[in-house]
Amino acid sequence: MGPRATFARRKALAGGARVRHLRGVTLYFTAMVLLSIGAFIHSKSPAPEMRPASEAASTFWLWLSRAAFITWIALIVWGFRELHWSQPLAATMLSLAGNGVIAMRGPRDAWPMLSMVFSVLGLAAAAIILFDWNPPG
Repeated sequence: MGPRATFARRKALAGGARVRHLRGVTLYFTAMVLLSIGAFIHSKSPAPEMRPASEAASTFWLWLSRAAFITWIALIVWGFRELHWSQPLAATMLSLAGNGVIAMRGPRDAWPMLSMVFSVLGLAAAAIILFDWNPPG
């Protein structure tokens, strides 16, 4: 391989790394918002009519929302360790803004299921981020 081929290969690899980085940051923002909203909805649903009918489902929702909140905090800490300081700050502000939007909407019947779905999706995204399961390319 000549010097031009080596330069072109390095440039292509650098571009791929940038794409992976942007995909990772987008996933980071998505995970932060999903986890925050999932935990927030649970904290704002104290009324019995806003809880699932089954006691087992209510307990599952409690533990899922706690896991979402703890993972949200872990992602903030991870973000300040691994990313530029502005990215975790922006993700935290965006997730708090998402909580504000949910708070302005008022209670809805679909909140428990929405909270559980957001929490599960956020936990899955956080697992990809924290365990670095990004596929190459």
